[in-house]
Amino acid sequence: MVALLLVSMTIINTCGSSANTNPKFLAIIIFGDSTVDPGNNNYIDTIFKGNVAPYGINFPGHVPTGKFSDGKLVTDFVASSLGSKTPYHLSWTQIYQTMTSAPVYDDLTTLLSNVITVSRQVEKFKSYIKKLKGIVGDEEANNIIAQALVVVSVGANDLIFNFFDIPTRRLEFDISGYQSYLLQN
Repeated sequence: MVALLLVSMTIINTCGSSANTNPKFLAIIIFGDSTVDPGNNNYIDTIFKGNVAPYGINFPGHVPTGKFSDGKLVTDFVASSLGSKTPYHLSWTQIYQTMTSAPVYDDLTTLLSNVITVSRQVEKFKSYIKKLKGIVGDEEANNIIAQALVVVSVGANDLIFNFFDIPTRRLEFDISGYQSYLLQN
């Protein structure tokens, strides 16, 4: 999460506020966990949901959207800083596509929470590309993907579930060892 925040702040600081200085990304593609989940979690069979109070309290109508947030996520601010009118505005020149729903590097997290692994997100992304090609054609889809900003934010749930909440991995590793294990995966 800290790395995502630093990347976000770097983008915001280097882009400035002028539309002329913003990089021209045709898409923002996000692979990540609940810290960047725009509500996809509502569509998977897990006990962890973001569609209940207090999530969404700062949204119009104070309605939970499935985000694990009561307002905007870091990725929403990144999209806004890059000139997207709204993070979920879909057009052929601006696509904000997320592949989130709590991906993990440690398979033990998947067993405990029934969330989507990183490798499963890659499969979902391949499916997205295929659908995109069906809509805009191969050449334009390849152009959109080639000119996308890709954000990856994973590992937080692994640390929370397997190291801090249920200390299963703490029996095997110290914190540095577990971080190395996650990075190797």
